[in-house]
Amino acid sequence: MTRTDPEDLDKVFKALGHITRRRILRLLAQSPRYPYELGKLLETNRRVVLKHLDALQDAALVEREMRESDLGPDRIYYRLKANFGLSTTILPNAFVMRVTHKRHPAAITARPRFFPQDADSDVKAVRRLLKELDKTHKQLGAIDEERMRLASVRADIIRHIEGIMIEWNWDQESCQRVRSLIDPVRMGIPVGTMTGKDLWSESMREALNLFEKMFSLPIKPRSPEKKDDQTEKDVPIEFE
Repeated sequence: MTRTDPEDLDKVFKALGHITRRRILRLLAQSPRYPYELGKLLETNRRVVLKHLDALQDAALVEREMRESDLGPDRIYYRLKANFGLSTTILPNAFVMRVTHKRHPAAITARPRFFPQDADSDVKAVRRLLKELDKTHKQLGAIDEERMRLASVRADIIRHIEGIMIEWNWDQESCQRVRSLIDPVRMGIPVGTMTGKDLWSESMREALNLFEKMFSLPIKPRSPEKKDDQTEKDVPIEFE
């Protein structure tokens, strides 16, 4: 599930904008905890912790659950509500923010295939884990670099499409429609799913249909020497 609504993004960024909330998320990533426990670990009072937890809960990053306690009455614990990824790309002609949420998969408690089964404390086991950690870290770095490169390519493609619409004197409403179709973030299209691929293909077909209609109309593109001529009346293009 990909959340791209501006209000959702504002809540996430606000929640992550405080160092105490980020520390709470680090602690909850280790295990669910109750407010008094968080207060002791953070060296702050319970009321402050609850305030930060409310902000994290409002951003859909944590949730509450009631658990039994061996030391007394049941306690309210907080845990991460979902795995989420925050991606921000800022480049010339490109500004993209995406928050991807995924519910805790059941397999998260299973051991990855490279984990040793019988020698968790063995030196060989630690060496193997560190090797896998190094490999994973490098792979993540390569993915980030490729993401930046592709974001730049996408921005150039969109810029060229914008240039064609300007050259052919498209009306503002039609331009906005095409912009929404060729921007997966605006469309709220989830990445890496069959549904997302189907929605994106449909979006591309609709955009192409709009351009095919434009090129079929008996309207000449704006000549280079008249680009700054403000007296020339734009001809609106109507689509069915």
